[in-house]
Amino acid sequence: MPQAPLTPLDIESRRFHRELFGYRRREVDRVLRAAADALSAANLRCEELERRVAELEKEVEGFHQRERTLLHALASSERLVEERKAQAQREAERILADARRQAEQVLSRARAEVTRVEQQILRLKVERETFENRLLNLLDEHRRLIEVRRQESGLQARSPLPPPLAGGEGATRVEES
Repeated sequence: MPQAPLTPLDIESRRFHRELFGYRRREVDRVLRAAADALSAANLRCEELERRVAELEKEVEGFHQRERTLLHALASSERLVEERKAQAQREAERILADARRQAEQVLSRARAEVTRVEQQILRLKVERETFENRLLNLLDEHRRLIEVRRQESGLQARSPLPPPLAGGEGATRVEES
């Protein structure tokens, strides 16, 4: 059976039996008083330390709670950052896809415009060549008519008519008299 802890009162109230050549009572009482005082101081210190330990344990628990809160906040922040990064990545990809699609539309319209302009240039070249050929034919026809008129009227021209134009633009220049 375990013994109960020794208290200062136990020491002070403890009485020893006397024997013939026993200890001096005053000396024993003084030692017992000193031991009781020391034990009392030790018990007070122990109680103080136990209170301090309880306070520190409470403080440590507060720190643990703060740590858990901070870790939770950190984890939430990291998740939020990752979500935002993923969202920004998706947005950037969408913007790039839109920009590529718009660029392709602009290029397609530009190509179509180039094709239209090239076709218009080709058509205008054909029209110019047709016009030039018709003009040359008209000039040739007028030259023949003038020659016929001269022959019919019997007039000899002061200067002969230039030869008919052959081959197109600027082949022969009509001289003025």
